[in-house]
Amino acid sequence: MPHPREELITVTVVEPNAAPLTADDGGVPRDAGLPTEDAAAAPPGHVADPGSAGIPELSADGFEAHAGRMGTAVEDWLADHTASEAGRPIGPITPIPIPDRPVLPIRMRQASGRYRSPAGGFQLELRVDVDGRRPLRKLSGDYVTASGATTSYFGSWTVDAATVSVVNGNLVAVGTARCTWPTTYTVARVTVPRRTIFQPAAPATIQWSTPSGAVGGTYVCAPEGTAMRVVELEEDIEAGVTPFAAYDTGSLPSGGPARTLTAATAYGEAGIQVLDTGGRNTLATPAGHIWNNASLHGAMTAHFSRWQERAQFKVWLLHAQRHELGTGLRGIMFDQQGLQRQGCASFYQVIQAGTPQNLREQLYVAVHELGHCFNLFHSFHKNFMTPPLPNRPGSLSWMNYPQNYNPGTGAPSGAAAFWGAFPFQFDDLELAHLRHGFRDNVIMGGTPFGTGAALEMPVQPSDPVTDTSGLRLAVRTSPARPVLGTPVVLELELTVDRGQLVHPAELLHPKYGLVQVTISRPRGDTVVHRPPVLHCADPQLVAARPGQVLPVSAYIGYDAAAGQVFEDPGTYRIRASYTAPDGSVVVSDSTMVRVWGAGGAEDGAVAELLLGDEVGMAMTLLGSDAPALATGMAALEEIAEEHAEHPDAVYARLALGVNAARPFTAVRDDGSVSVRERDLDRADSLLRPAIDASRGAGGLDDLTLVQVMGYLARSHAAEGDRHGARDLRGDAARIAEEKQLPGAALGMLATDEED
Repeated sequence: MPHPREELITVTVVEPNAAPLTADDGGVPRDAGLPTEDAAAAPPGHVADPGSAGIPELSADGFEAHAGRMGTAVEDWLADHTASEAGRPIGPITPIPIPDRPVLPIRMRQASGRYRSPAGGFQLELRVDVDGRRPLRKLSGDYVTASGATTSYFGSWTVDAATVSVVNGNLVAVGTARCTWPTTYTVARVTVPRRTIFQPAAPATIQWSTPSGAVGGTYVCAPEGTAMRVVELEEDIEAGVTPFAAYDTGSLPSGGPARTLTAATAYGEAGIQVLDTGGRNTLATPAGHIWNNASLHGAMTAHFSRWQERAQFKVWLLHAQRHELGTGLRGIMFDQQGLQRQGCASFYQVIQAGTPQNLREQLYVAVHELGHCFNLFHSFHKNFMTPPLPNRPGSLSWMNYPQNYNPGTGAPSGAAAFWGAFPFQFDDLELAHLRHGFRDNVIMGGTPFGTGAALEMPVQPSDPVTDTSGLRLAVRTSPARPVLGTPVVLELELTVDRGQLVHPAELLHPKYGLVQVTISRPRGDTVVHRPPVLHCADPQLVAARPGQVLPVSAYIGYDAAAGQVFEDPGTYRIRASYTAPDGSVVVSDSTMVRVWGAGGAEDGAVAELLLGDEVGMAMTLLGSDAPALATGMAALEEIAEEHAEHPDAVYARLALGVNAARPFTAVRDDGSVSVRERDLDRADSLLRPAIDASRGAGGLDDLTLVQVMGYLARSHAAEGDRHGARDLRGDAARIAEEKQLPGAALGMLATDEED
């Protein structure tokens, strides 16, 4: 029982921006005072000097000029006398003493950077972005909460347009915040005392209030550094690859100042500190080794020493030689399973000679792929984000493709124009995302790739008002009447009505980012399809003649963000759009597909096996030996063996058979590499029955059928069985003719170097 003279006070913190509230004060903040250095300032949202007329808002240049004059003897004398005379009648003006010698301006410390409040309760990481390199006049922060021995992320906030002034020698930035949680305390007022470069950096104080002026919480944050965020980078190297080190941007014409850049310093210029973990290892792969997506993901989970299935500012970059998709693939952000965006790779097969052009592209690929890990889309694909943003094909950014550069208004476009004007930097919107995006939208392992631009629900693409592109895009699904669990494949055909340059058929697969697929589901939501693996290829163009049809098929049943897409019976509406080389966006008609419920016990058992997340990823990769997908591969084995006569068993044989038809590279924890060689006997035993089941109307779609036969032929040729390879290609050509497939489909049967 409290002493009669004691006052029993209960303190409750509702959320981090609110001040502690007491049980007896009617909900009014107990301490409504402003920080000491702001005690005489105007209400939140206004900045004033009590000893003079209001200081006008400063531009970025004006602010730096003002800051550069502070710290002189004259300015200090004026500041002291202004403070001591405040409130007295104005008397005779005392002459200002003139120093014996001129006093040079003293440089002031940069206020922009990262600050952190003490641990306990809510802890704030504060980011101030008002001066220094490319200031954006923004504020942002992330809150974490401590409970016992654990710390948890609470939420993030961003002030998009801060008003910046200098008051009594303090930098003051004020603005209204967007928060990830509901709050009325949205006005942020950050105060940073100015310091010279000879003084230690000062703490930043943030005071929250409501738009009406009710004062909320106050946090005093110690300086941590000038970088807005810090990320750890671990790099590994495939044997035989000389990894990128640095590039002198003055060695070739460009649009920026000459300087030496590494991937780390490129991000440093953007305000992101990249720390080298020092864990660089060499992966001893055999000569002529070729990576595939399944091997890459398995290598990351096994060899990235900091990899975990949780969000963290840690990322892995593999410097590799060659990918099975060929020399056009320069880089890949392959980690879109589970907690995503934690790993990427660059491929050196055609850019390893060490010429200035090669070094420039090595730098570009490394920064570009790491940008995807920070959740940055291509400049010309911003409309693919959730929700879509305007495309910026004229952006001089790391995230643009040089070949796709098109500033419009008749200005020079293409790769030469891009490199000639490129300042080796991100554009302003990308810079804002890197520095001030909500934590989960930036951190590796956070939100799925492409989400986080805003909170709106995505919608189907609208019909163009006019379309004179000379291109038509058609879509249909296979099979036409799937039952629950059946892998759904989207067949796309681009028809060229007017001869022009277009992307080749293989680049029309959604995994290359030129085609976007949206799926409206019976549950009422719309999924903007995110392929679990994103490829960045050199976008070579082909001259298409009038009437030419470019086909491609893509498995769309598994999504990097939504997981299994077709997991409910009902009607689905599917639409696609293609971004042509000239920037035209060609939108397909909608196609409808009805997914039927399981018709019996076996249908239900097969559906349950096929709808697992690991099965979806295994189908996307067409099989894998990675331990992380062992459960999914076991489910496919069960379907192939225990439900061999079920119509959907053909898809299990497809994934298992393709996986057997190719080598798999496993990277052990110690960095050693083992390669499981092709098992052609197993591949034939699985794929040939799948091929036979698809010769008629059922089974695999026609394009996948021809593609699989071509893949199996290449595997036989690689093992020296040229006769078997020729037989498979001849059989595939006959099937393509019987099914009246477009001529481009036969390109999948091209003879390999080994054959």
